[in-house]
Amino acid sequence: MITIGKLKHKKMKAILEFNLPEDNTEYLATIKATDMTNFIFELVYNTKKGLINTLEVNDGEQDGIEIVFEKIYELLRYHNIDIDELI
Repeated sequence: MITIGKLKHKKMKAILEFNLPEDNTEYLATIKATDMTNFIFELVYNTKKGLINTLEVNDGEQDGIEIVFEKIYELLRYHNIDIDELI
C-alpha cells in the first residue's frame, strides 16, 4: 500500500497470459512497451532539437524538419498516444 498525504492507494497487479507461439506478436509488443515508450519520448523531446542544434541547417531545411515532426505529432494524436502520460 502506498500512502500519499492522507490518501492510501493499493499497488496494482496484473497477470498477463499468452498462448505462445500463437500470441508471440502480442507478447513481444507487451514486453517491449517500455522500450517503445522511451523511443517515442526520445523522438518527441530530443531528436528534433538535436537535429536543429547539431546540424547547420538553413531556414528551408529547418522548415522540412518542422514538417516531418508535425506529421509525427499528428500520427501520435491519431493513435491516442500521449507520451507525457506514459513517462
